[in-house]
Amino acid sequence: MATGPLWDRLSLALSPGLNGYGSPQRRLPPQHRLFDPSTIEAVRRGPWSVEILSRCIVEASPDCIEVLDPQGNLQFANPTALQQLRSSNTAENEGESWALSWPDEARATVLEMLEAVRDTGVARFSHWRPGIFGEARYWDITLSRMLDDDGDLIGLLAVSRDITALAQAQTHSVLCSLELSHRLKNVFALVNGLVTLSARNVPVVQPYARTLRDRFTNLGRALEYLHASSQDKAEPRPVQTMQALLRTLLMPFEDVSSAHRRIRLFDVADIPIRDTSVTSLALIIHELATNAVKYGALSGDIGTVSLRCRRYDKRISLVWCGRGGPLIAQPPEHVGFGATLVQRSVSGQLGGKIAYHWEPEGLRVLISMPTDLLVQADAT
Repeated sequence: MATGPLWDRLSLALSPGLNGYGSPQRRLPPQHRLFDPSTIEAVRRGPWSVEILSRCIVEASPDCIEVLDPQGNLQFANPTALQQLRSSNTAENEGESWALSWPDEARATVLEMLEAVRDTGVARFSHWRPGIFGEARYWDITLSRMLDDDGDLIGLLAVSRDITALAQAQTHSVLCSLELSHRLKNVFALVNGLVTLSARNVPVVQPYARTLRDRFTNLGRALEYLHASSQDKAEPRPVQTMQALLRTLLMPFEDVSSAHRRIRLFDVADIPIRDTSVTSLALIIHELATNAVKYGALSGDIGTVSLRCRRYDKRISLVWCGRGGPLIAQPPEHVGFGATLVQRSVSGQLGGKIAYHWEPEGLRVLISMPTDLLVQADAT
């Protein structure tokens, strides 16, 4: 199956790019093309021919490489694909519809991706697909168009990478997060019950007990942002906007008995936030508020925190400013785990930058994040 007209005409793009393996390459001027006539002739005079080199690269790849005709029928499978997905006898699979090798629940997605790659040149998706012995495996698949020298479509390249271990690890992480969220809810419910029982026969502390219960209830709602999963359909998150997120997270830290507001929001752009960014942003805000209560502006009776969020063309700017707490003589000598976690969340998950300004009157934190990673795509 590896020989014949189709194989001879294929120019396989196997170098990893921004869209993964097999991404269609930009057509270069003739003098810069890798396989121009002079280069081919020079290689043929050496130990490698272009045909041998291409075939060796494909056969040595640890990924499953399958070549389809423009209609989506199998024409070639490399040794890895034969060992992991198909029979060792290639003739048994030649000419069959590639979509039929997928389970029924994936068929619609596969056909949609085949149509997309014909239109756009590249498509990528992930799905479960059984191995040769029927074992469940999760694959990351990149589809690419293959064109001849005239720009006509001659085939489709499917490169599948086994990411089963990663998918299992992510599933385990989600289950752990859900379990932690469930346990935290039980803890808050238990504490609220104990407060109610302890204050039942002491009327003078009833207002204090009510306030304390409200604090724990609000804190439980805020922590749901840190542990809620998109798979937890029974308890969806609140509306994913910047204002809703900040108000929910900061409500437990507001002193309802105070004559003035301790936490103030100014110029907060009410923008929809990507689900993938909500948890990281919630962790950052919750950590800053917790530190303000323990050491900063909210640790006393008169301190305040102001928070601003402005949207620019390509950046979102978040400014946290604490005032009225203990005077700051110098920055802390040691960086705690919470600060390290915040730094990793800002720079890693959100692709942004964070700067701490330890001013004598209070801490000011500047966070800058790219819009495209934080804001919902349909809101940009």
